[in-house]
Amino acid sequence: MLFGLVAATSPLALASVLVVLTGIRARLMGAALAIGFVAGQAAFFLLVLALGTASSDGDNHPTVVDIIEIAFGTALLLTAAYVRRHRRDLAAPARGPNPRTEAIRSRLANLGPVAALGTGAALGIGGPKRISVALVVSAAIAAAGLGSAGALGLAVLYVAVATIPVWVPVLLYIVLGPRATEWLANGERWIGQHKEPLTFYPSAVLGIVLVVDGIVDLVR
Repeated sequence: MLFGLVAATSPLALASVLVVLTGIRARLMGAALAIGFVAGQAAFFLLVLALGTASSDGDNHPTVVDIIEIAFGTALLLTAAYVRRHRRDLAAPARGPNPRTEAIRSRLANLGPVAALGTGAALGIGGPKRISVALVVSAAIAAAGLGSAGALGLAVLYVAVATIPVWVPVLLYIVLGPRATEWLANGERWIGQHKEPLTFYPSAVLGIVLVVDGIVDLVR
C-alpha cells in the first residue's frame, strides 16, 4: 500500500489525463488511456513478480524482505534530504514547461482511442521511479513466500493504488462530467505550488517507517 502511494505520485500521469479529459471524445479517450495505463502497470508488475517468484525457492525469507525495506527507506530519506537541500529551486516558479510533459501533452491531444490505449500502457510501465518501485515491491513479495493467492492479492492492491492518478480522474469525469476537469486542474495547480512539502514529508515519514521497521525485525 505505502509503496503504491510512492509510485502514484506522478504529476505527468495526472497532466496526461487532464489533456485527454479536456479534448474531444473525453469519456472514450479517458477510458482508453486509463485502461492502457492500468494494463501496462499490471502487465509489467506481474512479469517482474513472476520472474522473481520463479527465481526464488518459494520459502519465506524475512531477512531479505527487511533488507529491501531498509534499502528502499534509505533511498526515500536521501530523496527527502535532497528535496530539503534544494527547496528554493523547487519553490521557484518554473522558467518554462517541462519538455517531456509538453511532448506528451501534444501527442495525446491528437491521438485516437487505440493510440491512447497504447500511450496509456507505455505511461503505465512508467519511468525510472515507477519501474524501480515495481522492482522493489515484486522482490519483497517474492521473498515473502506468500504463495500464489497471497502474492496475486498484493499485486492487485499495488496496481490499484499505483494507478490512482489515472483511473480516479477518469472515473470522476465519467460520473460528474466536465466539471470534474476543473477540480482536477485546480488540484494539479495546487500540487505544483506545493512540490517541496508534498515530496519531502511523505518521503521522510515513509523512509523512517521502513528503516525502523526493517531494523527492528532484523534484530529480533
